[in-house]
Amino acid sequence: MKQPKKWIYILSILPGLGQFYLGLMNRGLQLMLLFFGGVFITAQLFGGLAIFLPVLVFYAYYDALNHYRTIIETGERDDEMLFHWDVLQGKKNVIGWILIVVGLISFMQMFMNWLPSGLTQYIPYNFLQQIVLASILIGFGSKLLRGRKEETQ
Repeated sequence: MKQPKKWIYILSILPGLGQFYLGLMNRGLQLMLLFFGGVFITAQLFGGLAIFLPVLVFYAYYDALNHYRTIIETGERDDEMLFHWDVLQGKKNVIGWILIVVGLISFMQMFMNWLPSGLTQYIPYNFLQQIVLASILIGFGSKLLRGRKEETQ
C-alpha cells in the first residue's frame, strides 16, 4: 500500500474522510452520518449534545490510523460497519417513541421561544424550519409505531 501516511493524518480530521481514503466506505459513511447528524441535531435542538462531537472526532481519527496500520501490516481491508442495522429491527417501537419525544420537545421549545414576543409579527424562517423538523420527526416516529403494530397483528 503506497498511500502516504501524512494524508491519513490530514484527512482523518473530518470523521469518515480518512476511512474513505483507505477504501473503508461503509465505516466512513457511518462516521460521517454520525458526525454531521450530530452537528445538525446540536444546532437545531439540543446544544448540550455538542460535548459528544469531539469524542466522535477523536474516535474517527484514531480508527483511521488504526485501520491504516492494520492495512500496512496485513494487507487486508476489513470494512466492517460500526453499527449493524439489523439490531434495530426489534427496537422500532423504542426508536419511534424517542423520535416522537424529540419532535414534541422541539415543538415545545419553538412555541416557548416564539409566542411571548411574536404574536403580532410575521412568522420567521427559523420558526418554519423548526416546524418542518419537528413534523418530520413526529411523522417518522408515528410511522415506525404503526408499522410495528401491523407486524404483530
